[in-house]
Formats: sequence, C-alpha cells, structure tokens
Amino acid sequence: MFDKRLVFLILMSFFIWSSNCIYAQGPNIKFDIDTADFGTISEGDSVIFDFWFTNVGSDSAKINQAYPACGCTYPTFTQGKIAPGARGKIHVVFHSKGFGGQSLVKEVIIINTGPERYARFKVKVVNKAFQEDLENYKKQMEDSSKKHKKRKKKR
Repeated sequence: MFDKRLVFLILMSFFIWSSNCIYAQGPNIKFDIDTADFGTISEGDSVIFDFWFTNVGSDSAKINQAYPACGCTYPTFTQGKIAPGARGKIHVVFHSKGFGGQSLVKEVIIINTGPERYARFKVKVVNKAFQEDLENYKKQMEDSSKKHKKRKKKR
C-alpha cells in the first residue's frame, strides 16, 4: 500500500521543479540590487540611483514600462531588446519635496517580457530647519562637554 504523504511529496517536488524550468526559459531579468537605501536626505533634495540588471533568461528581454510609486519618482530604462547575459538599468530620480519628516519605501514596478519585477528604495527625509536645529544642538552639546572637561581638570 502506498503512503499518501510520499505521493504528495513527489507531486509537489515535480510542480516546484517544473515551475523553475518555466522561469528559466524565456526572458528573465535579475537585479544586482533590488532594494537601495538612500539614507537620510534633506527635504527638497533629489536622489539619483541606477538599478542594474542582467537578463539571466534564455531569450531576449525588453522593458515595456517602469511604473513609479508616485509623482515624486521618475524612472527611465534601457530601451530595446536585452540579449541573454546582457545588462541594462532602471535609472531612478526621486524628488523629496513635500516629504519632510517621513521615512519612505517606494517602488518602481518593472513590466517586461519576463516575470514582473520591482526596484525598491528606502529613504528618510528630514526638514531642513529640523536638520539645522539638530546640528546646532549637537555643536552646543560638544561645546558644553568640552567646558565640563576643562572644569574637572582645574579642580
């Protein structure tokens, strides 16, 4: 008598293997880095980043569209066919005006001849006035610390 669990495992293994074979055929882009961290920037600043990718599939790929998360992100991309093994890029410009005091995660959705992909970036946008106040506060704390150390030495 057959063990139903063994038959289930064999069938699942076959489906996983066959789905991997389907994605290995045809065009398939793979990003070097699919999530970038822009760190902390001042409100009003712009950040530019290139998401480089390689066509790891067996057919030529073509980027049809790169949809930004919102109007603050402007993507451009490699035009034309990308041969197997060839490289391309998604060029992203992010404008931070109006996002002061926020931590953001934004995406660019890549529609291509292969599976859909995402290029993501993280950024923390600080208000310029807040950043200046923070820098002044740090300087005051350093000056206060130096004065305190001088007093201890005199004693």
